[in-house]
Amino acid sequence: MSAPSTSPRRAWWVLGGIGAGALVAVGLVRYAMDFQDVLFVNALEIPVTVTAGGARFTLEPDAHLTRRMPSGPMDVEVVREGRTLARDSVVVTDERGLFVYNVLGAAPLYTSVIYYSRSPNPNEPGAVPQPLAGPSFQRTRPIDFVLTEPPSRMSMRKEDGQTVTRVHLGKAPGGWMTSYGWLMSLHRTADAALLAESLWKALPETPGVEHAALGAKLVVAHEEGLLASLAVSRAHRDAHPDDVDAQRLWMHEMRRAGRDDEVRAYYQAALEREPGSMLMGILLARTEPEPAATERLEKLMRDHPGELLPRRALAVRYTRQSRWAEGLTLLEAMEQSDPDYARYQDLHAEALVALGRREEAARKLAERLLRPTDKDEGPDLDDVRLYAKLVGHASREGAANEAMRQLIERAQKERPEGLVAEWLAASLGQPVDAAKLRGVPPDQSLAVATRVLMALAEEPEFAARAAAGVDFLGFRQLDTETGVLLAAEFERLGDAALAVKVLDASNAELGYGELQDVLSGKLSVASLKMLDWGERAALHLVLARQLDARGKDSKAAYALVKKEALLPGAVTIALQSWDRPKPANAVAGEPVP
Repeated sequence: MSAPSTSPRRAWWVLGGIGAGALVAVGLVRYAMDFQDVLFVNALEIPVTVTAGGARFTLEPDAHLTRRMPSGPMDVEVVREGRTLARDSVVVTDERGLFVYNVLGAAPLYTSVIYYSRSPNPNEPGAVPQPLAGPSFQRTRPIDFVLTEPPSRMSMRKEDGQTVTRVHLGKAPGGWMTSYGWLMSLHRTADAALLAESLWKALPETPGVEHAALGAKLVVAHEEGLLASLAVSRAHRDAHPDDVDAQRLWMHEMRRAGRDDEVRAYYQAALEREPGSMLMGILLARTEPEPAATERLEKLMRDHPGELLPRRALAVRYTRQSRWAEGLTLLEAMEQSDPDYARYQDLHAEALVALGRREEAARKLAERLLRPTDKDEGPDLDDVRLYAKLVGHASREGAANEAMRQLIERAQKERPEGLVAEWLAASLGQPVDAAKLRGVPPDQSLAVATRVLMALAEEPEFAARAAAGVDFLGFRQLDTETGVLLAAEFERLGDAALAVKVLDASNAELGYGELQDVLSGKLSVASLKMLDWGERAALHLVLARQLDARGKDSKAAYALVKKEALLPGAVTIALQSWDRPKPANAVAGEPVP
C-alpha cells in the first residue's frame, strides 16, 4: 500500500482546485444577485412582441413568461405589427421579490396570502386578494405560486408549527375592464384614466375603452373642479360632433355652471348654419321653454318618420310632462325596434306604473333582465333596483320571489357576499343587516351608498354626517332622487357646501343656482322640464318641509309629494321617517300645522 503523496506540486493543485471552486461559487452568487426574475404578462387579445434588456420575444394573447434580466435600468418596448403600443424605462433593483411587467397594465393581477393549517377551520375566511392594478411595472414580495392554482392542502413538517403561509400571484378574469373596475372602486381614478387612455391610444378599436377613458377623466376633472369638467366635456363634444351623448355631457356640465343661455345660443347658431340638422334641432329643444320645445320635437318626428333620435327625445319629454299614455305609445314602439331600448326601459316601467299597470311593469322588466344573451354580464344594478321598487321589496324567499333571487345572484358578481341584497333593502327603506356591512371595505361603493341610505332613514342630520366624507365616486350607487332630496334639504338647513357636493355627485339635470331659485320661490319645480317624477317629488318634499319650518299650512304640498312619488325610494323613506320641522317660535309639544 503506497503512502499518500506529499509532493508540493500536488498540494498546489489541490489548493488551486479549492480556490477555483470558491471563485465559481462567488461568481454564481454574484450572477444570482445581478439577475432578477421578471414576469411578462399579456392580457390583450392579440400577440405582441416585447424587447426588454436586449432580449426579444413574443407574448401570445393571454400569455405570460418569466425571463432572467440583469439588475439596473431596462428599456421595454411593446410592438404589434410594426406599431409601438408601449415604451417604458424601468429599473430592476437587486431587492428580493418578483418583478412584473404587465403589458399596458391590462392584466387584472392580484396577490393573496394562503394559510395552511394542521387543523383547518372551515369557518375561517379565505384569503383576501390584493389587486396589483395600476402601473405596468411593479415589484411584488417573493411569490410561491405564480399564475398557477395553489394546492388546497400542503404537507407540513414538525418544525413548521401549526400554520404555514404561501403567497399566490393570480389573474382574475375580465381583462382590462376588471383592472379598470378595481382602480375605480379603490378611488384611484387617475390610474384608471391612465390605464384606459393608454389602451385607447394603443388599441383604439378595443370595445368600450374610449368610454372608460372618458369616464375616468371626468371623475378626475370633477375632483379638480368645475373648470376642469367643462374643459373635458367641451373637448369631447368637439371630438364627437355627431354624438348625442357627447353633446348632452357638455350641456350637463354647462348647466352645473349656470350657463344655460350660452348653450341655447350655441345650438341656435348651429341650427342656423345647418337648418336641416335633425340632431341640432333635438339638442336645441332641450334648451327651449315650453311649448316651443315639445312642438319642435313633434315636428321633427313628422319630418323624419322612422328615425330613432326624435322618437327617443319625444318619449322622454312626454314622460317628463306626465303625458304617460302618449309616452307609452312611443316606448312600446321603441321596445320593438330600438337597439338602444335598454336605456329607456325605466321610463317604460314608470309609464306603466303611472297608468295603474305596476304588476305588468315588474313582469316585463324581469323577463327582459333574465333573458339569456350571448354575452351575459349580469344585470345592471340600476335595473335590479328598479325591479325591487316595482315589487316593493328585496326578499328572495319563496317561489313567488324567484325572479328577485336570480337577479340578486347574477348582480352579485365579485362583490362582497350579501351586499347587493342589503343595498336594495336600504334603497327601499327596509331593515338592513348591519353585521354584513362591517366586513366590507369602508370605501366599497355599494357599502358607501347603503350607509348613506341607512342614515337617510333616520334624519337629515344623520344623512349629512354620512354624506360629508363621501367623494364623487362614493355617490355613484345612489339614484338622482336621493341626490336631489339630500342636496335640497342640506341647502334648506343652510349647509351650502354639502348641498353643492351632493348635487354635483347626483348627476341630476339640475344646477345649484336652479336649486337655490326653487327654494327661494323664484323658480317653480314645474318649469324644470328635464327632471323626472322622483326628482320633482324630492324638491316638492323639501318645499313642504320649508312651509313647516315657517309655520305655514303644508297639507296641499305633502299631498302633491305623495301623488308624484310613484315608487318607493328616498322620498317615501323621508316621508315615513323624518320628523317634520317646527317653526322657530313653536312651543314644545305643539303639533305641526
